[in-house]
Amino acid sequence: MSAAEADEVRADMYRERPAWLDRGYAFHTLGTPSYLDLAPESRPGEYHRLAALHRPLLWRRFGWLYDRLRAALTELLAAPVRYTDTFALPGFHLWRTEAIFLRPRAPVHFDLQYQFFDWPEAVDRSWVLSFTLPIRMPVAGGGLNTWEVGYAAFLDAQRRGWVDGAGDLRRFHPLRYIPYTAGELVVHSGHLLHQVAPSPSVSEGDERLTLQGHGIWHTDHWLLYW
Repeated sequence: MSAAEADEVRADMYRERPAWLDRGYAFHTLGTPSYLDLAPESRPGEYHRLAALHRPLLWRRFGWLYDRLRAALTELLAAPVRYTDTFALPGFHLWRTEAIFLRPRAPVHFDLQYQFFDWPEAVDRSWVLSFTLPIRMPVAGGGLNTWEVGYAAFLDAQRRGWVDGAGDLRRFHPLRYIPYTAGELVVHSGHLLHQVAPSPSVSEGDERLTLQGHGIWHTDHWLLYW
């Protein structure tokens, strides 16, 4: 995606500001992230209600972007990619200036949202992915912290009593920082240990705006959701 297209996406994001969901302390979403709206503490039915509410809005405003994303992932993964009609479309995270992390305080985690859903039997829960399309980053930069260790290794270490939580694995694996560039898609296994990386500094008017989503393998294609 070009810089001009990224600016266009940001402008369209702001045109849909009435549909943003305020997640607290200058953090907003446009769309329906399952890690927030299908979490155990969420209201029953809230995720599916919001997903259905946002779907036509997102397709109308960003249909070209979803088509572009599907084409890029199809080429990268060498397999067909589809959006599920059952769950939420990939959506947007927006951290405004005061919400941008300056220290590594974001949760260290695996993307296990797929465990919240009732999938068809043909879905392979061991074959998953996550992606981020940066739209705007702070002037000083932003990115993703990763550690080369997967979810299966974490479960094994936990069974052996070596770790209590996923963050404990950082003691045994070096950090790898992946810088984000507006318009450049980043894809990884959701089973890779990762964390939203802090920015070195924040300037007035900085934002961290990204399109986020996940994928899971179904028979012969990838299903995308959020």
